[in-house]
Amino acid sequence: MINSKQMTNLYWFCLSVECGGFAAASIKAKTSAPTVSRAVAHLEAQLNEKLLHRDAKNFRLTNAGEEVYSKFSGVFAQLDEQWLSLSNSQGELTGDIHISCPEPFADFFLQPLAIEFMKMHPQVNIFVHFASDAANFIDEQMDLAIVTIPATAPNLIQKRLFEAELALAASPDYLKQHQAPVSTEELLKHRLLAGNNFPYWALKEGGKSFKLPVKPKYAINSLRLNIQAAIAGAGICLLPKTALERLTEKNKLVPVLPSVECPKGTAYLVWTDRKMIASRVVAFRDAIFANMNKGAENLWGAMFQ
Repeated sequence: MINSKQMTNLYWFCLSVECGGFAAASIKAKTSAPTVSRAVAHLEAQLNEKLLHRDAKNFRLTNAGEEVYSKFSGVFAQLDEQWLSLSNSQGELTGDIHISCPEPFADFFLQPLAIEFMKMHPQVNIFVHFASDAANFIDEQMDLAIVTIPATAPNLIQKRLFEAELALAASPDYLKQHQAPVSTEELLKHRLLAGNNFPYWALKEGGKSFKLPVKPKYAINSLRLNIQAAIAGAGICLLPKTALERLTEKNKLVPVLPSVECPKGTAYLVWTDRKMIASRVVAFRDAIFANMNKGAENLWGAMFQ
């Protein structure tokens, strides 16, 4: 049976491999580099195998070292994760949070919230990734996701953050060069701007519903950049009414077909229930809900001050 000394030696060996050397591992282990080096040497003596080629310029695994590392590194990673979960449930929040969101959410909502959260919890690290859906939530090992396209995976939980009324708009210059549409069907003759994930716009005009196929002139999965493209005269876009009001005041955009009822833009917060959610993730999830409830409309208005 493996004893505690052997377990420690194995741990410091795996840590040295992950950190790329004894000095870096000693900092993370809060001990001295010679202590880590001796532990690895003892492990080699116990196994009667050379695990590392090491000198002033080289630090690389032998074949035996690769075998030992592959067998035990995952065990220590799981122990670290379980320890973090245990410590999170008992007091100070620690560890990493990975969250994905569309770019505008990071610019004007998530980044200020994350910075404030890390000030309150100095042992928490937050990593923000850009995505508008949860298609890669599991593969990319996300903890949370803010999405504008509803999640479909059965093992994901989602809760609505807010809804925003949308409207059609174009720049004054675009409408000077292209006759403004007077009906939903005439939109098909115009340059439309949209993300890559929206095959149609669900519109209502005069009590009649339309699924307008969208073959965009320019497509990019960023609401902010779509709006900027519209301001530059590239075409007609769909955007939150609160943002349109600000831009209309500045004469940057003009409403198009204002009597047409556009779909509502909905954002959801997504997480998984496959395993117990860490306390740090729960705390950050709750902070997102609390801050979003203060007024989602401010997000879109802030984009175009």
